[in-house]
Amino acid sequence: MEWKKISIIACMALLLAGLSSASVNPKVQLMDYSISEIPAQPGHTVELALHMKSAEWDNCAENVGVQLVVSYPLSIQGSDTLYIDKLCFNDSGAKGTFTFKIPVDNLATSGTYPVSVSTTYEKRFTKLSESNTVNVRVGGSPSFTAAVSSSNPTDIYPGDSAQVTITFVNSGSSSVQSARVSTQSSGIDVKWAGSSQSIGQIAARGSASATFTIEAPKSLKSGSYPLNVHLDYVSENRSQGSSDFTFYVPVKPKAEFSARQSSESLQPGQQRRVNIEIENSGTQAAKKVQVRIRPIFPFSTDGTVRYIESLKPGERKNLTYTITVDKEATAGGQLLSLLVKFEDPQGKEFSETEDFAFDVKMATLQDEIYNYWYVGLIVVIIAAMMLRRKFASKKK
Repeated sequence: MEWKKISIIACMALLLAGLSSASVNPKVQLMDYSISEIPAQPGHTVELALHMKSAEWDNCAENVGVQLVVSYPLSIQGSDTLYIDKLCFNDSGAKGTFTFKIPVDNLATSGTYPVSVSTTYEKRFTKLSESNTVNVRVGGSPSFTAAVSSSNPTDIYPGDSAQVTITFVNSGSSSVQSARVSTQSSGIDVKWAGSSQSIGQIAARGSASATFTIEAPKSLKSGSYPLNVHLDYVSENRSQGSSDFTFYVPVKPKAEFSARQSSESLQPGQQRRVNIEIENSGTQAAKKVQVRIRPIFPFSTDGTVRYIESLKPGERKNLTYTITVDKEATAGGQLLSLLVKFEDPQGKEFSETEDFAFDVKMATLQDEIYNYWYVGLIVVIIAAMMLRRKFASKKK
């Protein structure tokens, strides 16, 4: 009898010990997760698989629900919560896998974005929960478009300089560093000091601008001329990249003027009427042309303005001016400047200056004799009169 009592007591002790070591509640843990695309690309939909497991061997979790919470640029396709009735320690990995589809916005920028995971489950009507965070990395690369955002002036004519601003837009999902722009053209001149510019960092979906000074040579014919733009940069992952763009600069037709001396040279100290030939050397007709000589040493004038009703391309006209040459002038081609105001066929007004060489020469002995022939004539007349009086007195 004593032996039986001892055995019963021993069995009850073992039973109580087993009960004390058993878990009261299960514990559902996130063991691992996987993403179908790393890094996820903007515009793609990736699958996020969460691998959950019941950690207690002697307890099963009931009514298990896994819910995701995301923020831009991520979203959830379909329901944000998935359920299973029960999850036990010995269940296969497939049973504890919860897969969600996560679209990535087309305009997403590269970076790492958190996804909150909330797991709820029950045991004997007791509600339990766990929280975790997983990260989705969004990648991508920079991608550039470019456009001329401003031109000052808007209309460019031969002989004009203009400030052209080009704006670069990074439409990609990755930022760039150390961006640099260089330009070149055939026909249009890009000022060498500004033909290459640093524009620094350009954020994803951001933009940056560079301004260049260009010049259309005066002899340039009207038309469209290419401006080639090269962009170099370093991307987020330190790799080198580049983009090339070509823009066309329209050069409008315009009347241009050249002048030349069409009469003989002038001498220092001389004032006389001279002919100057004006030619429309441009590509467009000019109307209501006004031409005035600008006073530049050694020349001066009375400020007379000459008018031409119209002058076609290649057409020439002779204009007459009274010009005085300073007596201190030196021999050779001296600069003479004309101020020309005119209108194009549409009535737009223009004003230009044209400089050309006007020949000045020193007077020769022949020129001096010619210039003072009247003095010699007076001397001859006086001498003749004196001789005549002398002969008359001798006859008396």
